[in-house]
Amino acid sequence: MSPSYLFIEQVVLILIGFATFVLGFWVYASDRKKKLNQVFFLMTIFISIWPACGFLTELFAHPLSSLFWARLGYAVVSLFIITYYFFINLFPRKEKSFPLLDKIVIIVGAFFFFIALLTDLVIKEITFKAWGVDFIFGQGALFYFSFVIFFPFLALYLLLRKYFNLSPVEKIRVQYFLIGFFIFSFANVIFNIILPVWRGSVQYYLFGNYSSIFLVGLTAFAIVKRELFGVKVILTQILVMAVAILLLAQAVTVTNWLSLEFAWKFGLFLLFLFFGYLLIQSVIREIQRRAELQRLYEKVDKLSRAKSEFISIASHQLRTPLTAIKGYISMLLEGTYGKFGEKAEPPLEKVYQSNERLIKLVNDLLNVSRIESGELGVDFQEGNIEEIIPSVLDELKIKADEKKLYLKWQKPAKPLPKLTIDVDKIRQVILNIVDNCIKYTEKGGVTVSTELRDPSAKWPQGKILIAIKDTGVGMSKEEIEKMFESFSRGRAGARFWSAGLGLGLYIAKKFTELHNGKIWAESEGEGKGSTFFIELPIK
Repeated sequence: MSPSYLFIEQVVLILIGFATFVLGFWVYASDRKKKLNQVFFLMTIFISIWPACGFLTELFAHPLSSLFWARLGYAVVSLFIITYYFFINLFPRKEKSFPLLDKIVIIVGAFFFFIALLTDLVIKEITFKAWGVDFIFGQGALFYFSFVIFFPFLALYLLLRKYFNLSPVEKIRVQYFLIGFFIFSFANVIFNIILPVWRGSVQYYLFGNYSSIFLVGLTAFAIVKRELFGVKVILTQILVMAVAILLLAQAVTVTNWLSLEFAWKFGLFLLFLFFGYLLIQSVIREIQRRAELQRLYEKVDKLSRAKSEFISIASHQLRTPLTAIKGYISMLLEGTYGKFGEKAEPPLEKVYQSNERLIKLVNDLLNVSRIESGELGVDFQEGNIEEIIPSVLDELKIKADEKKLYLKWQKPAKPLPKLTIDVDKIRQVILNIVDNCIKYTEKGGVTVSTELRDPSAKWPQGKILIAIKDTGVGMSKEEIEKMFESFSRGRAGARFWSAGLGLGLYIAKKFTELHNGKIWAESEGEGKGSTFFIELPIK
């Protein structure tokens, strides 16, 4: 390895040590009274001393001087682990104290500090090789490395224990730290522990020391920055940084910096920096858009829950007095409180009908509230469509007669099979649709027919299709697309039926879906009538 390359390695190491110290001081200066910031600054001082000792070990090519700086570097690692442990206790906030464990960490850390600095149990002696200074480890090195591995991961375990009780912002701060920790840990375990023990050489220890900037940098930002982006941004930045460093290393290691090879390699490095910056910015913008969408979704969801809760409470409060009014009017019309004159009965009939419409609206609101809150119960039992349809038409016959409309029921040639359904809800589906057809039909009437559909792989017993066709005002394509939404009414709604809320078809759709069925509408256009289809599987 050339001397110039060794010099570059050592300069990079010192720059990283200096940057580590600056980051630690930045955190400390942001809030000097905060204990977390104080401990972090102390931790970064020990991390900064670590690469400095490596530099001084190489600088003083003397057995005694180099041995002292090498031992001091390993001893300082013990102090770093002590401060690292207490930092974890405070980051992102202190929750539970472990007094006995605190004392053990201090005692064991101090023990290994003095063992590494004052004895030959960790570093026995040093040797000088072409690539730099190498270490010969003593008999206590294995215990030292076990301490170096065990206590940091013990602290990490304590951090993960409190992770699930943290707020979303605190969790992001921990994620920043964890990314830096795993990069730092992986590099140091490989280059400063496994390779030295396995090969008996610390030739690649600088790669472990370089990784400290990831731990300190990401943790510093996690402590100081108020607004943090997600892990996706950090991983993108790390990837861009790693590739940029490799490209820069390729360029600066070229023998002649005035050659064409250096020019294109350095140009590639600059080009990558530009596109890497654009990549990071695009990821940040994407995360910001997603965060904004999430905030809007939560706001809409909150408003939706408030709306449903209000509708539920209001509907329950309204239904009781309306039911009482219905009862009293019914008794008045029946003569329970005495005979009324001919002039009094028609107004009472109108009041009774208006009250009925209000009760229906309240029931619709209650159904919508239950649907949206997921509290709608289903009572499945055996039911016959051929019995439900005539009962619906009989109930609506008076309303159709008032408008001089016909209601036809085209019975199938062969009896339909029975279904496992919630009879009341399917009856409500058919009633809502037929009632809707009557509202928007001025001439003609409504025809209901059924058809048995062929079996399929999903429904081996087939399906029953109910078709409800009117001769009414018809619908445009845009109206058909929106008609099954809650509180949605077509243009004809305000013209022909101003009392409705646009909930009947929405409820019909939701009730049908509870039965794994399908509901849709077709129309050839305005003034050409409409056909509603209800498809229910046989099971």
